[in-house]
Amino acid sequence: MELQRRRRSLGFALLVVVFGLLALACAWGSGSGARLILAIGGLAALVLGATLVRDEFRPFRFAIGADGITTRDGLVPWSAIDKVVLDEPVPPATSGPHLILEPGGRAVLKLQDVRQSQADIAAALDRHAGARFDNRIARRGEAPGFTTVLRGYEPGRVDRLVRRAQDALLDGEPGERAAARAALDEPDLVVVARGYDRAQVEQHLRKLAARLGPAR
Repeated sequence: MELQRRRRSLGFALLVVVFGLLALACAWGSGSGARLILAIGGLAALVLGATLVRDEFRPFRFAIGADGITTRDGLVPWSAIDKVVLDEPVPPATSGPHLILEPGGRAVLKLQDVRQSQADIAAALDRHAGARFDNRIARRGEAPGFTTVLRGYEPGRVDRLVRRAQDALLDGEPGERAAARAALDEPDLVVVARGYDRAQVEQHLRKLAARLGPAR
C-alpha cells in the first residue's frame, strides 16, 4: 500500500508568495518611508512562502508491504521491527494519530499528512505486520464524550487523567496500574467557566478505578 501525501498548506503558501510580490510591487511605487516597510514585509513574505512551498514539495514516500515499511530513507524490513504502534498524542496535543516503530520509539508518520484513511492504514498494517501491529487507538476504545457545560471540570486535566488510566489498563503493569488508581482516587481537577460535566466525569473515573483494581 503506497500512501500519498496530503498537501494541506500549499494554497496558503502560494497566497503568502503572492502577498510578498504585491508588497514589493507597492514598494516600488511608494515614497521612501513606506517603501522600506513594504519592501521588508514583501521580502519576509516571499521567504516564508518559499519555505512553505518547499516543505510541501519535499520528498515523501511511505509504503506498507509484505517486505516491511518503506520511507523516504529506504525499506525497514519486518525483521527489524518489533512493533508498529498506531497511537494518538497525550491530550491536549492535537497532532492526531501517528505511527511509531519499536524498538526506538520513532514516529515515522502522522496520519494527517496523508490522503489514506486511518481505517485503510490500519487494515494494511493488520494484513502485513500481523502480530507486530498494535492498534492502541482501537484497544483504548472510544473517548468518553463528556458534555461541555458551564462550571465544569477543566478538559485538559480530565483528558490526561483518563488517558493515563486507559494506558495503564492496556499495559497491565502492576506499578503503573496502582499509580493510575491512586491518581483517580485523588484527582487533581479544577472547575472552569466551560468544562466537562462534573457528574459525568466523576462517574467515569469511578468506572476506571474499578477496572484498575482495589486501591493500595
